[in-house]
Amino acid sequence: MSLGAILDAIGRRPDELTPLPGGVANQAYLLGADLVLRVPRSEAFAADLRKEAAVLPIVRAAGVRTADLVEYAEQPAPYLMTTRLPGAEDTGSPTVARQVGAELAKLHRVTQAPPEVPQDDPADPHALLDDLASAGWIGAADAMWLGEWFTRLEADIAPASRRALIHGDVAPQNLLSTPDGHLSGLIDWGDAALADPAVDFAKLPFALVPAALQGYREADGWEPRILWHRLCWALGRLKDPEPRTAARHWSAPPASRLLDLLHFFATDPPPPWPSHAPPKW
Repeated sequence: MSLGAILDAIGRRPDELTPLPGGVANQAYLLGADLVLRVPRSEAFAADLRKEAAVLPIVRAAGVRTADLVEYAEQPAPYLMTTRLPGAEDTGSPTVARQVGAELAKLHRVTQAPPEVPQDDPADPHALLDDLASAGWIGAADAMWLGEWFTRLEADIAPASRRALIHGDVAPQNLLSTPDGHLSGLIDWGDAALADPAVDFAKLPFALVPAALQGYREADGWEPRILWHRLCWALGRLKDPEPRTAARHWSAPPASRLLDLLHFFATDPPPPWPSHAPPKW
């Protein structure tokens, strides 16, 4: 079905639509002045939109700043309509990152989720390193060095006490802020899951993570856990090395996640991060 069929179903005209920057999964449109219409780019992404429709009321009830669900339907084609949040995509300010941390603290108090939300279990990083080395993406010496880093982090990680509802893609393109530096809200809940809440700090540019933790105020000693998740995520991208030149998000280039970690540790990070730095070669 075409976008025109959706507009007919909701009683809107094409001239009321203004295209917005879209994500990987959805194309977004400003509908009039106060609504946002999102349509999955393919059938493969329809389940994420269905998940978002189930999650939004729960997130709003928890007091998290996000859009209100206005309407979700699967006919004549899947679409989601929400209220429009003020502001634009955040450029990555520490002030907004602290506000993001405060919103995540509210979100992570939610420990139950509807059936549409999967449970996210982390992969074994040591098996991942073996796979990368066997396939030739990293050398054997690199795999040993990274394995030692993971082992050191694991020694400092307290077991996760609970699973929580996570956003799953807390990155600048999913944060809206006003010109005066206030967070309007988190958008795009298609990657929501039940997981270790530390995962939600893994997709921010790492320079913003200390500020986000300040806003969270409930993550004492989480630094090695966050770094462990981030390193898994960065290495996993090496198994999918295709450049994504049209993508807007900061982590689209295959090496960006690893380079972001390198930059963080090369620019005098605040305590206690230096104690979790990579082992010396």
